[in-house]
Amino acid sequence: MKLFLWKLSQNVNNDYETFDSAVVVATDPVNASMVHPARYSDTGEAIFSFDKVDDCWRRTDDGWAEDGGWVRPNDVTVICVGEASEHLSAGSVVCRSFNAG
Repeated sequence: MKLFLWKLSQNVNNDYETFDSAVVVATDPVNASMVHPARYSDTGEAIFSFDKVDDCWRRTDDGWAEDGGWVRPNDVTVICVGEASEHLSAGSVVCRSFNAG
């Protein structure tokens, strides 16, 4: 399976404590839009996953619904920026931009 680098950006949720963009690894733009930029700093594991049934982001540790400073996948602009290196895996976040407040 070929993986690509995708630049994600959004201009819906632009307050303090929000992400405005990220570069992620995925097979296609739809899967890329489902990657939340937030990661645990010690493990790199995802903090949020998207619940398609309830149309919201949920914390992976307790299932609590919150946006985590990001937007729904439909509000994400996705642009392919290149092919991913073999050592990267699908769902990885290569870099991200966070607006601290």
